Amino acid sequence: MSRNWMRHFELVLTDNNGNGILLSEFKVTFKIEWKSASSPSVATVTIYNLSTETQNKIIGRQFSKMKIIAGYDGIAPDVAASDVGKVKVISDDQVGQHDDMNFGLLFSGDIRFTATGKTAVTDSWLVIQASDGFDAYNKAFIKTPLAKGYTLKNVYDLLLEALKPYGMVAGMLPTFPTTVFPRGKVFHGFVRDYLTELVKQFPGGAIWQFVGDRLDIYTKEMSAHQAITLNAGSGLMVQPQKTAGSGGSSSSEVGINVRCLINPNIKLNGLIEVDAESLKSSTPDSAIAEQSQAAAKPSTGKSATGKSAASQPAESKPQSARLSSDGLYIVRSITYLGDTRGQNWYMDLVCDAHAPVSTQSQGGK
Repeated sequence: MSRNWMRHFELVLTDNNGNGILLSEFKVTFKIEWKSASSPSVATVTIYNLSTETQNKIIGRQFSKMKIIAGYDGIAPDVAASDVGKVKVISDDQVGQHDDMNFGLLFSGDIRFTATGKTAVTDSWLVIQASDGFDAYNKAFIKTPLAKGYTLKNVYDLLLEALKPYGMVAGMLPTFPTTVFPRGKVFHGFVRDYLTELVKQFPGGAIWQFVGDRLDIYTKEMSAHQAITLNAGSGLMVQPQKTAGSGGSSSSEVGINVRCLINPNIKLNGLIEVDAESLKSSTPDSAIAEQSQAAAKPSTGKSATGKSAASQPAESKPQSARLSSDGLYIVRSITYLGDTRGQNWYMDLVCDAHAPVSTQSQGGK
């Protein structure tokens, strides 16, 4: 397990051919908002005191893509004298995740706009805002018919094909319903709208999302990764706050808000495990129950005289709020905040209590 030592940061700007620049040595602040919804995640980066030449290249749209890689380099392991100078070969999935390292990709997206300014006579700044899958979300269009006898998987394959010109590939997938449609259909519109229509047809509903260059679809029973334990030793910064949940779980289950050091292994729709001891002094359960009741409370239906309408349904009793029985929570929103020369280097998680499920591998049927 990484001991969260020595920050690691890379800011990479590239053109459509992959050629670009690395801006990791400058003072950089960043905010990345990643939510469990079909709208793209957004990263806002401020870089200080760039050269005029570099500023002009960025403002002139010489670069179209932005990547943020962050985490911790860890403490270098002891090496035997006989191994000094020897090359150590590691696999792709070990990059940033071997020995005591823990860094990885936080964001990859299309640059939307840039702006420049000055905070003092000698200090300048440049802001870049980028969006994950921005071009695919706003430009991918489809004009294709499907013959009768098609399935939802056929629809998915058709939509994915329309996304390929924007660099999108298949990601996480659930098992598709086997419904066969007796009539043909003509698709004519934005791919994003048809994706939203597609996920509504899964039993219990699902969500779709662009993650880097990947199209992911999750049902409520799926998770992006196995549980990652959070405590004071692994990066938990403050006591988690209990909430009424974000709406992704049963109303009787309590969600939590968590702040921890940046950990690239914690992903949206992934699982975290928080010890119940960390929540003992958090928001009282009675307050959580009141929050749940207020959110679900129907309109009072009172007339101008102040009397309730006869058709007004009886108020339901507030459900008893309870923590996840196994200490597992599913991440529904992530906000990263970082400052390469300052204190901020953490992520805020909004989580729902987790129902017993299994992690789904890539590639649905």
